[in-house]
Amino acid sequence: MTSPFRVVWDGCNRARWQQLLATAPTCSYRQDWPYGEAAAAQGHRAHRCIVTERGQPVAVAQFLERRFPAGLRILLLTHGPVLLGGREQQVEEALLAEVRRRFGRGLLFWTPAAEEGSERRSGCRRVLSGQSTLLLGLGRPLAHIEADLHGKWRNMLRRARENRLEIRLVQGGPLLAWLISANEAHRRKVGYRGPSPAFFHALAEASRPGRSQFALVARRGSTPVAGALFQLHGRCATYLVGHTGEEGRRLRAQHLLLWRGIEVLRERGTTQLDLGGVDTVGAPGVARFKLGLGGRVVTWAGTYLLRLPWRAERAGDGSAAGGVQKERAA
Repeated sequence: MTSPFRVVWDGCNRARWQQLLATAPTCSYRQDWPYGEAAAAQGHRAHRCIVTERGQPVAVAQFLERRFPAGLRILLLTHGPVLLGGREQQVEEALLAEVRRRFGRGLLFWTPAAEEGSERRSGCRRVLSGQSTLLLGLGRPLAHIEADLHGKWRNMLRRARENRLEIRLVQGGPLLAWLISANEAHRRKVGYRGPSPAFFHALAEASRPGRSQFALVARRGSTPVAGALFQLHGRCATYLVGHTGEEGRRLRAQHLLLWRGIEVLRERGTTQLDLGGVDTVGAPGVARFKLGLGGRVVTWAGTYLLRLPWRAERAGDGSAAGGVQKERAA
């Protein structure tokens, strides 16, 4: 029986990609166009495809590729495919079958956009357990979100408001550079893994044509004491960076920045905020801060490995059997 699904590779432009993501109930910033551009600036190649069913888009997926000697490829599919209304299992099976046909010898590391406990098949083996994050719904009235804050968090927000900090919203310039540099210094001091400053600067540059990123910086006089970086993608957003110095902690600046970030995101139509990793063992203080906002803790399904075989067709020519198409950029 002929599959109803078709895979269209590397054919749509940025505007259409973002338009399709905006129709998804939820999506990760790792499937957003600026993320692919920023990764390309760091040496990856981004491959984007649209999965259609009887001509209608039902999913999109952004892969990152690294090539090594002897023709070996490493592919990453992180929190994809993004479903636009299709049937999850059938869409994933069709996409993975197409990846096997399209790409030559290599490995695919696939982190599905699915919660722990969901069944994964299609010849994949789980190699990493999933991380936990906190998802906060922003579709409710702001008063309801504030009412759901834990009591201590609400008190800290009240104290921060009384401190009359100056909050600046920026999309580039010296204050964003300060935030990225301060975050990197803290990362090196504490020793946790995270994106490099070069990646953050590349992501800011890739986000600049639109309004898909903004930073909030709290200042005491002319001195920045805390900052927060938010990335918008589809109807969702991610709290990418939160840095607070000693003075900022005393003034509870990050509470105020995050709350102001929620206000800005709601003004821009965002319905869900991903607050990032929740690690109650390795970073209990950060976890308590995030959990104080309420929301829902989600543990992802983990990362799966798929070995890609040699194939006779030339990799990337879009001519393999099974419904491969290449579409002209819209």
